[in-house]
Amino acid sequence: MSKKKTFLVLGLLAGSVSAAWAQSSVTVYGILDGGVSYTSGIAGGARKQVVSGIMDGSRLGFRGNEDIGGGYRALFLLENRLELDTGSNSNAPVSGSTFLPDRWGKQSAIFMPTVFSAPAGLPAAAQAALVAAATAGLGDALQSVTGQLGAGLAARRFGVNVGNEKFWDRQAYVGLVTPFGGILAGRQYTPAYELNAAFDTLSTQSSLAAGQVAAVPAVIDIRQDNALQYRIQQGGLSASLMAAAGEGSAAQGRFYGAMAMYKTDAYGVGIGINAKENELGERSLRTITLGASAKIGPGTVSVLYNDISNPNPSGISQLLSNLRGALQGSIVPGLTAAINGRAPGAGGFMASQINVNNLVNDYKSAFVQDAVAFSIGYRMTMGQHTFYTAFNRLDDKTRFNADTDSYGVVYTYSLSKRTDLNFVLTHFDNKAGGQAAPGQAGFLGGFTSAPGVDSNNVAMGIRHRF
Repeated sequence: MSKKKTFLVLGLLAGSVSAAWAQSSVTVYGILDGGVSYTSGIAGGARKQVVSGIMDGSRLGFRGNEDIGGGYRALFLLENRLELDTGSNSNAPVSGSTFLPDRWGKQSAIFMPTVFSAPAGLPAAAQAALVAAATAGLGDALQSVTGQLGAGLAARRFGVNVGNEKFWDRQAYVGLVTPFGGILAGRQYTPAYELNAAFDTLSTQSSLAAGQVAAVPAVIDIRQDNALQYRIQQGGLSASLMAAAGEGSAAQGRFYGAMAMYKTDAYGVGIGINAKENELGERSLRTITLGASAKIGPGTVSVLYNDISNPNPSGISQLLSNLRGALQGSIVPGLTAAINGRAPGAGGFMASQINVNNLVNDYKSAFVQDAVAFSIGYRMTMGQHTFYTAFNRLDDKTRFNADTDSYGVVYTYSLSKRTDLNFVLTHFDNKAGGQAAPGQAGFLGGFTSAPGVDSNNVAMGIRHRF
């Protein structure tokens, strides 16, 4: 075979489906994964659920291929997300669709204290009373504002497959394979996420997957709309470049990504990067990913490292504008009037000490990301039995110090090439401001009841591929 014909486009993360491309064909495929899950540490008590997507998100897909000669092929892929437990294509986090962590919805956790001083010349008792009234009044007002903003978030804007309205949510693209690589256009997995999936010991499966400790807000963009991608593969070497247009989206602007990896059964290494702008054109989430794997003994050890930076989070400009408007339009004037009622003329003096820009930046900082995510694990297969163990860490470097570790074991028993039974045991260790709860491959965990509260997950299920 000529060197040119060794360049083939990769099948984009089609889960564990192994059906090969056939000439001039359309293939129907899917994964049905369901079972039961128990999660502790959730507000209102432990959650027991029948769930869809313990090891893999359930899906239904169509893919086609046509050989048009001369080393060229046309292809397409459409992949729908489906939920076995409800029959829909959307679900809610384990902690609920509207439950928010303290750093997003609790006034005392978000806003830095404003220290008031009363006008000079008043009696000490009067000054103390005014300071107390101003402090309490601003606190009550901010608590009301955070409640409104928190309700506006509705969590669904910050997680995959939550409040989902896209039928072909998982993937939808068309492409052309040439002797020099493949060009794909549509909704696709991002390059750095593909690298994460390749070097995550769990391959994104179960609550023990590397990304579970940093799922909300996500530390990596999983898919991109409006994306163009160029891909090549030669032997064990794979590489891709992606660009996506914001096209006026209220959630984000332009996106760029790239990755390269060399992977064999014996070892593998890879590097990838995703970078995007927010809806205002400012630099937003950037994720740099490094991965490595090596066969050691009867199994494979995998290591994954992500550097995460997001100084201007996407999708919150309207929330920040609403907060600024509330502060300038009602909270500061209202506090001025209330203080004037106690001491005429003192309200303006005390309200002038409220720094609106600082308060807005405090709220923005609740969504800013500056962190490192690390994972190491081991996978071993012996006949029908596959064992996984892993340790994952999110080291949050923001003022909230939302650190989370997870570790556990997963066991898979293969009944056949297409059907297996799965058992999962995962512990989440939340430190300081950490509040992550474990989800699974098909749904988010959300948040524990309070910062520093740990969570355990036990899940059992059956997965069938067709």
